Amino acid sequence: MKNFYTIGLIILSLIISQQAFPQKENSKGSRTGEQQIELTIGYSFISSRIVAENPDMQDILQNNLANIEFVRNSQGFMLQKIGPVWVNNIGNWVNTEGFLFKMSLGDDLIITGDVIDPQTPIELSTGYQIIGYLPDQALNTEEVFQNVLENLEFVRNSAGLMLRKIGPLWVNNIGLMQPGEGYLVKMLADDILVYPGYSSFTCGNPFTDPRDEKIYATVQIGDQCWMSENLNVGTMINGDNNMSDNGIIEKYCYDDDPANCDTYGGLYQWNEIMEYATTPGVQGICTAGWHLPTDGEWAILSDFLGGESIAGGKMKETGTTHWSSPNLGATNESGFTALPGGYRYSWNHYNNITYNGMFWSSSEDYGDFAWSLYLSYFYVSVDPITYNMLYGFSVRCLKD
Repeated sequence: MKNFYTIGLIILSLIISQQAFPQKENSKGSRTGEQQIELTIGYSFISSRIVAENPDMQDILQNNLANIEFVRNSQGFMLQKIGPVWVNNIGNWVNTEGFLFKMSLGDDLIITGDVIDPQTPIELSTGYQIIGYLPDQALNTEEVFQNVLENLEFVRNSAGLMLRKIGPLWVNNIGLMQPGEGYLVKMLADDILVYPGYSSFTCGNPFTDPRDEKIYATVQIGDQCWMSENLNVGTMINGDNNMSDNGIIEKYCYDDDPANCDTYGGLYQWNEIMEYATTPGVQGICTAGWHLPTDGEWAILSDFLGGESIAGGKMKETGTTHWSSPNLGATNESGFTALPGGYRYSWNHYNNITYNGMFWSSSEDYGDFAWSLYLSYFYVSVDPITYNMLYGFSVRCLKD
């Protein structure tokens, strides 16, 4: 789990000075569950989606007290040890709220009880408050706050990463909100937050990207769940321009023809797919709940399919509708359905559509190079190769 910055002392005075509205619980649709939350040394924001049978804060934390320095809520009330006695001025754990923990040693908190309805409304008051995270899966931060952006100043996580507006654009450096974490929110006006609904997903079924309503097929291969179509998200730009860090997902369409994006997906430069981060396995331009495969995750796929020397044939779409003849050894027995989208040169022209499929990984190599996967109409192999990050390649996303 990521290391937390020591931000608690910076924000304590801000939190104490604000009055958060009391939050309302709703046990509608409750079911029994358990949540394990990692409590890291130092400061962190913590929340839980489990409604404990005994909600008393001290009772919930009884097995962690030896490693806790204090717990503080948005109103400045604390659970802390005064002399030999623990004093609980917070009272009950409220699931729609988050809490600032300071830990002297790392620990694991386990809470059992009923699962709160993830769409329980959370009242957001003007100023600062720590809110709870109620869903049981990670969701994109900007999408979560989409309906309250006009009254939002910022959202901050324990690591100090933020969702905030820079100029005219909202910049989401948090990425996905995670179960077990709490989030510091500053509001410009009162509002109500309801976490967006989501449906359960079974790999092998299609899913809809909520950003543009495009539908993607998926396939289970070993322990991995892959998109079985090339990603096609973003705004097309001409091939004579490089992509830029402007808060807009940009894509190339082969020969600057949108019809090629419809068939073969978009082509992207490496920094654009990474959203200008460098951490392997990030979500990048994938939709919430999916991420960019690392070079190691591509290797897991090829190993499962028998190794690099034969895995390409098992990954390529059969026939010559999209691949050029002879499309050697293509069986697509994996269901991956690799397509030959070709690529965009860094010197501004396109090449090899129907002949090659080039897929980025999220792993850097050295300098301005990153790892990718190469498939050819004339080989049954799959080859990991490093290319300059300015090339425009296809993207497949992998389920978290």
